[in-house]
Amino acid sequence: MEKKISCVAALICMMIAGIVLWRMGLRAGWFWIGCAVLVGMLHIIFLFSSKQKEDKKYFIPQRTPTELVLLNEEDGRIASWYIYGKNGIVIGRDVGENQVTVNLDHTEYASMIDVEHAVLNYAKDAWYVEDISSKNGVSVRKSDGRKYKIAYGKPCKLEQGDIIFIGLARLQIQ
Repeated sequence: MEKKISCVAALICMMIAGIVLWRMGLRAGWFWIGCAVLVGMLHIIFLFSSKQKEDKKYFIPQRTPTELVLLNEEDGRIASWYIYGKNGIVIGRDVGENQVTVNLDHTEYASMIDVEHAVLNYAKDAWYVEDISSKNGVSVRKSDGRKYKIAYGKPCKLEQGDIIFIGLARLQIQ
């Protein structure tokens, strides 16, 4: 929207310069023509400089996970949640009085998932999973194939491709 406004403002300034030139002539209106052209050029410079800043704003580092995917038994996608730009994500079952970001209430293994089962936190350029309910636990299978049980209250650093087991439900961080 700002680009359009800046472009329109530059066009209006150039039109004003043209009208002043036509009505007053170059000798009488040189100051006002110069001012209108200068302001128009500043708007054009602003237009291009804001584009460069905008491109940097939305740059996502290559190995940064952006999505959490619920997998079926054959590793197919059942559901997904966009996680880029978030700080914390609560995983569990939504029973009305709580607010979970990743609701696993309608999964095959919902009976093994606590209301607030685990939390994903983003800190120091990495995602961490933490078990916040010791009833059925949380495990992580790392990209090397090893599976680790997460101790209650002890966060585990995640990397792209890791699979989080919430009960028997599987979530992959991509």
